Amino acid sequence: VYKRQVPRRGFRFVGESDRESDTTPLERKLPNKPSIAVLPFLNLSGDPEQTYFSDGITDDIITDLSRYNELFVIARHSSFAYRDTNKSRSEIVSELGVQYLVEGSVQRAGERIRVNVRLIDPQTANQIWAERYNREAVDIFDVQDEITAMIVNRLAGQIERRHQRNAASDRETGWSAYDYVLRAQQGIFNVGRDNARRAFSDAQKALEIDPESARAHALVGWYYITEASNSWGMNPDEAHQNAWNSALKATSADDDEPFAFVVLAWVYLWRDRLHDRALVELQKARDLNPSNAAYRSYLAFAQIYAGEHEAGKENLEGAMRLNPHFPVLYDNHYMRALFHLGDSKAALPHAVRVRSHMTQASNALSLVAAIFASLGMDDDATQVIDQIKQVSPDFTRKFIQQYLPYRLEADRQYFLEMLEKAGLPE
Repeated sequence: VYKRQVPRRGFRFVGESDRESDTTPLERKLPNKPSIAVLPFLNLSGDPEQTYFSDGITDDIITDLSRYNELFVIARHSSFAYRDTNKSRSEIVSELGVQYLVEGSVQRAGERIRVNVRLIDPQTANQIWAERYNREAVDIFDVQDEITAMIVNRLAGQIERRHQRNAASDRETGWSAYDYVLRAQQGIFNVGRDNARRAFSDAQKALEIDPESARAHALVGWYYITEASNSWGMNPDEAHQNAWNSALKATSADDDEPFAFVVLAWVYLWRDRLHDRALVELQKARDLNPSNAAYRSYLAFAQIYAGEHEAGKENLEGAMRLNPHFPVLYDNHYMRALFHLGDSKAALPHAVRVRSHMTQASNALSLVAAIFASLGMDDDATQVIDQIKQVSPDFTRKFIQQYLPYRLEADRQYFLEMLEKAGLPE
């Protein structure tokens, strides 16, 4: 092991495998999860001295993608062995044993930086996704960090969605635990009773194949929290206990699985009202994968329930910047922050989207009704309340008083006041 200095980033210790050496083709079976290699980004600046910057962005993307447990990422040394190669993409993926390649280029001209990035499926010769980033080079390393974070979130999302689609369309014969986990993730975050229960079934199938799948245990726990928070039929206390058991199994199976700590935090929040402890666990999840917009959003969700509305709003805005095609779950919590900040008018477009997309999520719909009521949109509020009664007859003001994890009683009472105005039963 020896020490190398990285500009503006101090020292890092590098193993023998990071040194220059001859490479040989890798004859290995593709891993069950999506596999990817990030090739060195081209330096188009016309100045060889600027190669450090394009290499730095490539290196950061590899490092940050590697934090996603959902992905198998080839190490920097092997990826950089293909700098200036004459080999075809199909030869590279065959030698590295991966399914996807990331290619890109960096150009610095005056005070402007332009980064192009592409996600390639070499087997089909298809470009799956491409994006261009233009920035002012005010602080070059801040720009590097910002661009890296945006690229990583978009890349991980594109790869995961592609595999979810494949898992959803393929026959189940020969499915791995990871296939079921992917399909469970797709269902659990399309918040709705039917989707959640299908996702629960898929997560259970994953555990039948691999009882030590931390992500599958965490997804089971997330389902129980969702069940309890929407009053879909299961006794909330029983659901919370089941979520706790699943969270403990997830963290025991893999203490580096960020989503396990998210579910653990949710139990501390919903069952125990231990807001500070929940925030600690969510910070731990974010620290395990700091470039992931989702974990930043989970932290924001808890901050809003904890009464830290402005901090939660800012964290969600940051997550939205990193993931411009964010899920409707972001809208749900963003409108909660705005509602409690007294800005229902700004929350309205988010409420409209939630009403359209989260048709079985009683908790989310109740917030939509409260926002409508606060704006004097009484007919719309009444229609949403009628929808809640059909989906979850037990979701009442009494349920909210007892179970919703507001830290500030003033927040809870304002919410209940608007719901009484909207017509939610006692």
